[in-house]
Amino acid sequence: MSRVRSRLDVLMTLLKGVVRTELSRYVSLWQKIFIEPIARLLFLDPEAGAQTTLHCALQEGIEPLSGRYFFCCGVQEVCARARDDAVARKLWEVSERLSGLS
Repeated sequence: MSRVRSRLDVLMTLLKGVVRTELSRYVSLWQKIFIEPIARLLFLDPEAGAQTTLHCALQEGIEPLSGRYFFCCGVQEVCARARDDAVARKLWEVSERLSGLS
């Protein structure tokens, strides 16, 4: 995280939920018959699904909330393990190694 902050970037983590997109165009007809009714009932439409992303990208003065977790356009608390610095350090090191950045 220190690298991100040293460059004055703003980092947000967010969950936009399950969004109803056109991905079902790639599934078979019988799968569409099953998926489409469920998607219409339970999934967000694309406009609603984009709201938290847009909020984090466009909200004036949101920079002090860098590094926080957002859901439904608001800051949410995360579990203790997600706030554990040792776990974060290990994840960062593994990610650097796997991506070839270390």
